[in-house]
Amino acid sequence: PVKVPAPTDSVAPPSVAPVPPARADAWGAMGLVTSGVFFWGGAGWLVSQWLHNRIFVMFGLLLGMFGGLYLVWFRYGRS
Repeated sequence: PVKVPAPTDSVAPPSVAPVPPARADAWGAMGLVTSGVFFWGGAGWLVSQWLHNRIFVMFGLLLGMFGGLYLVWFRYGRS
């Protein structure tokens, strides 16, 4: 049998510098809009491939952009 040493509490986890809140909010907002565009743009692309009509790509991209902007407003813009 192989003996594995027990973990000790004397080892401190590596410290991570805190991210300023304003910078974290900016990255979060950019992530929301980008993920909305990619997700709904991809869904629109799949529908356009299925129906052989490219208009659904545009609808998906616009839906993703406006949905992401709405989520940014909902999360960060309201008081």
